Amino acid sequence: MSARPSALEALTAQPALAGLVCDFDGVLAPIVADPTTSVMGSEVGVTLGRLASSLGFVAVISGRPLAFLRERVQVPGIPLLGSYGIERFRDGQCYMAPEAQEWLGTARDAGDQLMKHFANWPGVRIEEKAVSVAAHWRQADDQAAASAEIRLVTADIAATTGLRVDFGKLVAELRPPIDVDKGSAVADLLAQEKPKVIAYAGDDLGDIPALEKVHDARGYVLVVDHGDETDPRLLKLADESFHGTEAFASWLIELADAAERYRLGGPLIRNRPVER
Repeated sequence: MSARPSALEALTAQPALAGLVCDFDGVLAPIVADPTTSVMGSEVGVTLGRLASSLGFVAVISGRPLAFLRERVQVPGIPLLGSYGIERFRDGQCYMAPEAQEWLGTARDAGDQLMKHFANWPGVRIEEKAVSVAAHWRQADDQAAASAEIRLVTADIAATTGLRVDFGKLVAELRPPIDVDKGSAVADLLAQEKPKVIAYAGDDLGDIPALEKVHDARGYVLVVDHGDETDPRLLKLADESFHGTEAFASWLIELADAAERYRLGGPLIRNRPVER
């Protein structure tokens, strides 16, 4: 039995029939202490534009609000899926899942509670999003104590409001308890686009539903590895892994080069070592 092609080879065998979905933070943009300063490099934006012109589709998905993505990813032709797919922007149109709208007030109230509770906790940041609220402890003086307190407080708020608590890298997020996540968003993309080959690049726990969906579709699970911060469950799912955002950015350039060679009738890049 022949070995399975690498993700690059599979995506560029017939680029017009291939799809690529990328998370934002930790994949396209480096992880930073202050989440409000997260931004991808200009070269990454250029590469995404090249890929959008060569592949069947390229999409960016994030737990960040749609407004954040629209400001950071100004690349024509790329669908943006914010708030884990609850908010979407495509072809100039914005959309929010109707079932999320009834939770907007509850999420704002939860944000007020978190702001009040952690007002005197140095380094704890409360991020109020369009349909959710997140508590970050990356900059906390005592990360262990902040983590424990945030877990207790968010669990209490979830129990009294009905919101759901999800965890990521040094962050807890209170979200509407609806059946929309990155996995369902990717499933919708697969149904709409019907790609022959699909790849998804992620780095955090919130990506797991999407990674599993792509795995089940016999696609390619790409994981950007951030060392000790990367949950082993992601690496277990990975078909290929990349040591940080710079390595992944280099792979995107290689992918764009190969896809453009195909379009121009030239040779593709072959035999690239695969990180696992």
